Amino acid sequence: MQTIQLYVEGMRCPRCVREATARLRDLPGVATLTADRGTGEITVTGDVSAADLLSALAGSSFTAEVLRPAR
Repeated sequence: MQTIQLYVEGMRCPRCVREATARLRDLPGVATLTADRGTGEITVTGDVSAADLLSALAGSSFTAEVLRPAR
């Protein structure tokens, strides 16, 4: 299992948190997901790649980048 931390630009309100996490929550391999709207960060643990996470957010109103890759 690995941990990936993302910064999601524009994720500042409760609706945005719900939308961003909904795009990631059901991806195969995601075990846990936590979001902090104060920092705009989402931390994902599981057997999922950073590329898959970024792809799931592509096409949304959010821009995401990997802060901490898998470990």
